[in-house]
Amino acid sequence: MFKRILIALNILMLVTACAIPITRNHDVNAAMNRYEIAYRETVKNDPMMDENISIMADVLQTIDQRYVDNVNPDDLIDKAIEGLKSVPIEGRGESDPTTRALNAMLASMDRYTGYMAPQRFSSYRESLDGHFVGLGIHIRMIDDNLTVMSLLRGSGAEEAGLQEKDIITHVDGEPIKGLTLSEAREKLRGPEDSYASLTILRNNTPTPLQVDVMRRDVEVAAVEHRIDGNIGYIRIFSFTRKTGPGVATALKDIQYTLGPNLCGIVLDMRNNPGGLVSAAEIVADAFLDSGNIYSVRNRGRELVSRDAVQGDETQGKPIVVMLNKKSASSSEIVAGALKYQARAKLFGEKSYGKGLMQSLMPLRNGGGLRLTTGRFTTGGGPTFHGVGLTPDIPHVVHEGESDEAQISLAAKSLNCSTDIKTALVTSQ
Repeated sequence: MFKRILIALNILMLVTACAIPITRNHDVNAAMNRYEIAYRETVKNDPMMDENISIMADVLQTIDQRYVDNVNPDDLIDKAIEGLKSVPIEGRGESDPTTRALNAMLASMDRYTGYMAPQRFSSYRESLDGHFVGLGIHIRMIDDNLTVMSLLRGSGAEEAGLQEKDIITHVDGEPIKGLTLSEAREKLRGPEDSYASLTILRNNTPTPLQVDVMRRDVEVAAVEHRIDGNIGYIRIFSFTRKTGPGVATALKDIQYTLGPNLCGIVLDMRNNPGGLVSAAEIVADAFLDSGNIYSVRNRGRELVSRDAVQGDETQGKPIVVMLNKKSASSSEIVAGALKYQARAKLFGEKSYGKGLMQSLMPLRNGGGLRLTTGRFTTGGGPTFHGVGLTPDIPHVVHEGESDEAQISLAAKSLNCSTDIKTALVTSQ
């Protein structure tokens, strides 16, 4: 069976002109032979056995060709076999053997590479369009605790009163402890208008809280803008397919309202975790007349480079970019491009420092692979991965300092007149 898979994969590689040295093919083939033997010994009476083995073959070949660094197929398959054999105890953990194997293998590579089962992959792609069904929270495992990092506006989580830094210990009475982040996410998922009963630990609250949160279709606002005095203020919450059009609408309205009286732009990307690189490219290009936006390297070679085309939408008006330690990925691409092309000053805290590119790759079972395929530099500057972008105008938020006070401080660096009172004009 595996020989048939191998023949098909080799034909695919020839068609796409992605030649791999014979020695590399041999290493991948030998590793996959070991995995097939382990799968057939471990998983009995699987009617989808051939297809499930072929999914691992697809993933291993893709990693061998496209991962950001060279890999050892034997080491990866060792991890996959470990995951395959980690049979769930008492109904806890992942029941699907292929998912267990892929999760274990990919977790050994880097924290951003991972496998998404069909339902989650579908939901993730929906989120890139600016909406999804869910609780409306960003979560992360911190010291093995499922921690709420932020809430989305208009979400069930916001309505139920969840807060940043809440720790979720149980979902519908089932403990979270010991689950991976991927497994915990699956516990939180469910159909629209259903409820998740969460047990919450909260700072300065002596006993756990029970909170019922409705899963609903959340429309994610990518961009908001307003006009304050002679300053245009643009807030980018995330980089989805709505972000580029949202910024274009904001700039059009600002130019229409202020015309030649426009003094400068405050571009606020605090707490922005990133998203689509293509959206970041559109946003950076709107403020640049030329120069590098970003470059990506894979295994020491330049994989792709994007430069701005002529046409700065603000005609060179000064820009200040607001960042904090939660500003990551695509927000750092935009900020770095504007900083290193001497187009903007950065205000606030050092950014998160995620300079790895992930590519989404659908699999034949309806799931998807999120694979790290490159390292970014931006604006012709040094890499920001692991170090972040250092602000030109440092500002540490003081306890009790309002959001508007921070915006006002950033705006003052433009030497324009501001009046932080204007209502939001639009959201995209």
